[in-house]
Amino acid sequence: MPTSTTCGVAALVLLIGSTPSTAEDVIFADNFKDGLSKKWEPVGLDKKDYRIKDGGLEMRVQNGGLGKNTPMLKVILPFDATDTVVASVKVTPLDEFTADKELAGVCLLTDGSPEFAAKKQRVKDKLVFAPGNYIFKGQPGEEGDVAKYEVKYTDATNDAGALRIIVRGSYGYFQVGPSVKDEYKNFFHSALRKEAKERGFCLTATGAPDKADHWVRFTDFKVTKN
Repeated sequence: MPTSTTCGVAALVLLIGSTPSTAEDVIFADNFKDGLSKKWEPVGLDKKDYRIKDGGLEMRVQNGGLGKNTPMLKVILPFDATDTVVASVKVTPLDEFTADKELAGVCLLTDGSPEFAAKKQRVKDKLVFAPGNYIFKGQPGEEGDVAKYEVKYTDATNDAGALRIIVRGSYGYFQVGPSVKDEYKNFFHSALRKEAKERGFCLTATGAPDKADHWVRFTDFKVTKN
């Protein structure tokens, strides 16, 4: 659990250099306008559960939680935890999420398993950006006590911008933006595994109730490396 001091430092570091620069190198992009890139690999997804439509990828929200066996579309890419990498994608639910923990988003994959996620998720009957911000409510010296933190969620709106995962210095950061006002919002961050045989990203949607037929739309997926 990050301390209040490290949260502030991480947020400051994230804001510096978090916007696109001329030095970035696009290592993979798919705007879904010409079909689905052959680099994507479906894992546990039936062909009837995803489609390309009007320049976007549409995916049926699956049952179950987020984990190694969650159905997904994944792409393996050449980077490691020492690189600065940014993955971004716009996520738009086409149907209302009706179950708590129902979600859609992008995940950093490490050796085939989601390690860090940027999501739109239903929490307590609201669609929010998740994970949220962890706010320290304790006294100095209590930073290691999980109970001394409160999670603050922000309503997930389409005008807030794309979901972004930033991998920098063995840490993962969840950011949203740019908004219609060209603003970025910073949320959760966490340490990442330093060693892995394989890394990449996946698009996934899961947590739907039984017999639900909910769909989500992904557009403008891009991964850059500085």
